[in-house]
Amino acid sequence: MSEQPYRRPPITEAIIEIRYAAPIEPVHLERGDVDFRPNYPFQQPTVNYGVAVGVSASTGNEPVTQVNRSDGRRLSSMDQTELILLWPQSFIVAQLAPYPGWDNFFGRFARDWKTWKRGVGYRKVARVGVRFINRIDIPQVNRVIEEADYLNAYAKLPDEFGPVIAYGVQAQFLPDDKGCRLTLNSASVPSPLLDHGSVLLDLDVGVETNPPQNDEDIYTLLNEMRAKKNAAFEACVTHRARELFQR
Repeated sequence: MSEQPYRRPPITEAIIEIRYAAPIEPVHLERGDVDFRPNYPFQQPTVNYGVAVGVSASTGNEPVTQVNRSDGRRLSSMDQTELILLWPQSFIVAQLAPYPGWDNFFGRFARDWKTWKRGVGYRKVARVGVRFINRIDIPQVNRVIEEADYLNAYAKLPDEFGPVIAYGVQAQFLPDDKGCRLTLNSASVPSPLLDHGSVLLDLDVGVETNPPQNDEDIYTLLNEMRAKKNAAFEACVTHRARELFQR
């Protein structure tokens, strides 16, 4: 059993994604409504659009716009905090706040993954990923929050620019030699709380090079990536931030 280190973890969304090498047929996405209905009674279609603009010599160097549409399904629990997203090339299990802990979240993924595989059968896996989005709500005593008091990952700019009122940074790392890639996003975001400011700490750990293809190896990798995510989180936050999570 893994322990929950904080009384009030700042996690707003936790995500486990399995991405396929080839698209799933639409009939399987529609069948997901039936297979998952006992645990996810709220079901709705969802659409994702991708737009690419390029220049082709055959069109006289005029811009060419290509719109790609992807149709999926969004399934949610009665309280709307537990989600499944079914896309042609990915199976996503998500948990909105309040985060119940890794054991609960991972157990739900394993349950739903088995249900999904019974319907679609074996498909080649192209990526396995774990993503945690954190929002750190900071009491705003003064007009400007000093991010350095709470985070070790923020925009460091010359003092001549004056106080930073908004920022956004992204960085990528290879934390080991097993093909993992860590993507870190840190940014200021509007706070939903009165007299507070908020900063975002978004950590995504994924493997795209030779990801595992059988369930036991996928489960082992997910737990390893979760440990890497935790280590990255602890490296990014300060003691002052940790005090906020214990209140």
